[in-house]
Amino acid sequence: MPRPSRWNEIIEAAAEAFRTNGFAATSLEDIASAVGMWKGSLYHYINSKEDLLFAVVRGPAEEILNQLRELSDTDLPPTEKIRRATRSHVQILNSNFVYASVYLQEIAGRRKLPEWTAMDREYLNLLESIVREGVDSGEFSAVTNPRVATLALIGSLNWLTHWYRPGGSLHADEIADQFCDLFLGGLITRKTKAPRSQTITPIKTTKPRARRTA
Repeated sequence: MPRPSRWNEIIEAAAEAFRTNGFAATSLEDIASAVGMWKGSLYHYINSKEDLLFAVVRGPAEEILNQLRELSDTDLPPTEKIRRATRSHVQILNSNFVYASVYLQEIAGRRKLPEWTAMDREYLNLLESIVREGVDSGEFSAVTNPRVATLALIGSLNWLTHWYRPGGSLHADEIADQFCDLFLGGLITRKTKAPRSQTITPIKTTKPRARRTA
């Protein structure tokens, strides 16, 4: 069993290295050097660099999924579930910013990692089921495709890792509330839509007259 103090150092150093340089470009020598260890000493804690990557991302990935599982089982109305899910997502990204960034950069969407693909799929399905609840209850009257709406929300939330900086002028809760207001506004408000195919009347134009030459 690894000593917690050294293990935490290794995890933090690995997360920073993976986020800054990418997993492929980071060597175990880089991580060992960052914590003042020999490369061989790392093998007391891990069997491979992949083990270290999974250790970096597992905590926040499981936390965000577990919170959505619990929220899905409540009797709250869909609007409140979406609001709480959004806040939870943003707060976990904020509290585990580097680790979450590594997950989205190196793990998310990789089909060759079935365990993590299954987690991503479950998260998507749980959130989509909440959106469908809102559609069925009439709360989300503007939704025509729950899957597209859910993917749009998840994509917007995950994109935070590209521009948000913890400790900056924007607080995580403020961002979460703004995301909720924008997203829920789009779900609830039905806007008048123009037909996809329209006959457009061309604008008549007058050709410029040629100048007379003296």
